[in-house]
Amino acid sequence: MTKNLFLTCAMTISALGINAQNLRGTKLDDRIGHGQDSIEVRQNLSLYQDYFKQKNWAEAAEPWEFVFKKAPLAMIRVYTDGAWIFEQLIQSEQDPAKKNEYFDKLMNIYDQRLNNLDALNSFATPKTTSTKGNILCRKGVDYYYYCPNMELEKAYAMFRSGIDDMGPNTEAFVLYGFIDCSYQRYLANKNNDDVRTDFIRDYMECNDICEKLLDQAKEFGETDTIKAQVIVNAYLPTQVQCNDLFVKSGAADCDALEKIYSTRVEENKTNLEYLDAVLKTLENFECDKSQTYFKASDYIYQIKPTPRAAIAKAKRLLEQGDTNGAIKLAQEAVDMENDVVKKATYAYSVAAMYFKKGNPSGARQWCKKALQHMPSMGKAYLLEASCLARMASGDHLEKSKYYCLAYDKAIRAKMVDPACAAQANKAAGNYTSYFYPKSEAFFQGIKENQSVTVLGESTTLRLR
Repeated sequence: MTKNLFLTCAMTISALGINAQNLRGTKLDDRIGHGQDSIEVRQNLSLYQDYFKQKNWAEAAEPWEFVFKKAPLAMIRVYTDGAWIFEQLIQSEQDPAKKNEYFDKLMNIYDQRLNNLDALNSFATPKTTSTKGNILCRKGVDYYYYCPNMELEKAYAMFRSGIDDMGPNTEAFVLYGFIDCSYQRYLANKNNDDVRTDFIRDYMECNDICEKLLDQAKEFGETDTIKAQVIVNAYLPTQVQCNDLFVKSGAADCDALEKIYSTRVEENKTNLEYLDAVLKTLENFECDKSQTYFKASDYIYQIKPTPRAAIAKAKRLLEQGDTNGAIKLAQEAVDMENDVVKKATYAYSVAAMYFKKGNPSGARQWCKKALQHMPSMGKAYLLEASCLARMASGDHLEKSKYYCLAYDKAIRAKMVDPACAAQANKAAGNYTSYFYPKSEAFFQGIKENQSVTVLGESTTLRLR
């Protein structure tokens, strides 16, 4: 069958006198050739598309196959329509033999599309241009969900090859299937440390991609709410799926991670990429007080100081009571980092260290630096509010002004980051108890809601 398909393609392109790798500028008539075959191709093309519109998948299959075999470079949508047709037929078919037949045809669609990818892309629009990774991802999804005798390792390898190529451009439905596949693979091999490590890495990768896309949605929300909602509708359920499966798995138990990575860190103590990945993993799962974590950071710092290693070493110094040394290293991490989100995270770490040291003024300055890089960091507003509350000074009225500004920061925190709404509401409620009493304000002629200034910032005077 493969040989016949190859000969058909070769004869069609030869008759046209067109290089199969470049069909740019051609029209449908050019790509289906001339004579009786081209007439039949056009007839079957029209026929299958009519059935496709009617959702009559069984009737659409035969004329679709004629086009697929006779004119494999006719249209890109022949491949996408074909995948959809056989997905529907597999789902509705009860006969196992027939189901297998449909599945084989479905896989063949992806294989032929990969073989013809350059030629198809040469006449594609920007919207219909595809990549090898994109096709492999979709093939992985269909193999995982529709293969009658699906093998987890084979499905996992398909997903991995596609996602390795697509990276942060991986579609949400692919990530959704991939993390489920990785989870099932982990459940089947719980005692295999390599599989556990794969699952942890896969979870982090999926979650990172979702985070980046959802952050983009926040930015689009100010200019294009429809585009923002499309992203949220696709990637938020996927992120929830990732988190739910990971919580259920119990794979990131700190003792288990320590057991896995303790010897591997020693074996890879000169492998910067590996050590950095370990450090990131342990950080993400709040296992950042282990000896392995600190050892990995030391090895990284010896090879090449990195922001993540600097923060890790800062945490150790903080644990040992050397707050000044910790702050110095954390500031170094901020200066070295180029990614704005990470820069904001490290700046927040410096702020938290200043706050722990009992320096709310310094902590507040670093909160503002964190917010410069990431205005949606709700926890930075909450920490700034705590700083203001701790800095409150002067008589009763003057102190209440600090709490009014702290209240503003708490409200702002939940506006930019709904995830911290509960904490922000609790903090705001606490600050209201320090507002100046209305009973005293009345006798002093002090009016509510007037604008006042605290540490160079304006706020509204509120009374209780």
